[in-house]
Amino acid sequence: MLTHDSLKRDVARRIERIQAMMKEKDVNALVIVGQAQPGGIGTIRYITHAHIWGGAAYAILGVDDPHPWLQVWSSYQGIWSRNETTTLPERVESPDDIVARTSGLAKEYAGANKRIGMVNMNKLMSIGEYGKFVKAFEGYELVEVSAAYDAIRQIKTPFELEAIQQNGAILDAAMDVFRMNAEVGARYWDVCADVEGYIKSFGGFWGRTKVSLDLSPYTVPTHKDLRMAEDDIMNFEIVYESPWGYWLEMTTVFSFKQLPANVQAMYEGYLLAVENSSAAAKTGNTFRMISDANDKTLRDLGFPVAGKHTPDCHSTGLDGSDGPSTMSSPDFVLKSNMVLSFHPGTILENDRGFLISDNFLVTPEGAVRLSPHSASRYYMRLDS
Repeated sequence: MLTHDSLKRDVARRIERIQAMMKEKDVNALVIVGQAQPGGIGTIRYITHAHIWGGAAYAILGVDDPHPWLQVWSSYQGIWSRNETTTLPERVESPDDIVARTSGLAKEYAGANKRIGMVNMNKLMSIGEYGKFVKAFEGYELVEVSAAYDAIRQIKTPFELEAIQQNGAILDAAMDVFRMNAEVGARYWDVCADVEGYIKSFGGFWGRTKVSLDLSPYTVPTHKDLRMAEDDIMNFEIVYESPWGYWLEMTTVFSFKQLPANVQAMYEGYLLAVENSSAAAKTGNTFRMISDANDKTLRDLGFPVAGKHTPDCHSTGLDGSDGPSTMSSPDFVLKSNMVLSFHPGTILENDRGFLISDNFLVTPEGAVRLSPHSASRYYMRLDS
């Protein structure tokens, strides 16, 4: 059930798993680094539900304390975070010296142990902030535990899966908003704004809409004044967070005219690749097996495979990527209840290909779609 109270209970269980990891790593204090940007807030949000919209932020967790601290740079950010957080509101602070307050709390938790776990220190912390923390933690050992932290949040809880399914339904319905507003002469920017307005009406805060018009898989925002033409073939993509902060990607191909035979064949080839590679996305298999299934499907159909333009899939959650991908970790072994942002990255000669995106749950039997965006929803014919 998606309520704030059920979220608080779920976050409490997440914190228990994080604290068990801290005990294994022999750290009594954990400092989680965040930045107000997509891809930079998920680790903090995982144990606080704070949505950071500006500047740096830090969460501090003690190994035996169920209530993390949150340090933010702005008093306005503090008020916003207190309205949303699952931790104690009085533990959300905006101190004058954020490094001194963060390091002070961490050292208090560390005690005589002198070991402090760090999450995203090497990924999100600026050089200047890094230097301040190194000086503040002089005499302490900083232990990078990002991989262990991410491994925990990659396995989704029932609450998280319900929130992801909710967003899958929202994004799928948003494709109908695009279809209903698209017409020859309409400005792409306006139609995309209609789509984003629909998504935001449910509480999605951050995201983007993009399109490819040249039969390549590279979706990007259009020029502000570009208008729809009768011959356009639109590979339209939505990348948006859910009302609860979970990032999903979804695409649909639109056209006013029937797809030419060669384009239809390429489109159907990518759909078949999704079907075959999602069957390979089962517990115990590796990312490499997913990539190979995509390439083999298209090669077997006679298409000239040239390489990859993007990962075939990656783990997703409160960040667009909360860990491994087929490119960065091809030998990563899939685990049950991981959620994959799934989009065959195979590209054909001359930069041809479709971006076919949705989100799947890893199970022992193969990947299960987490939206109503079935094969019939990947292409929609528009009224001309």
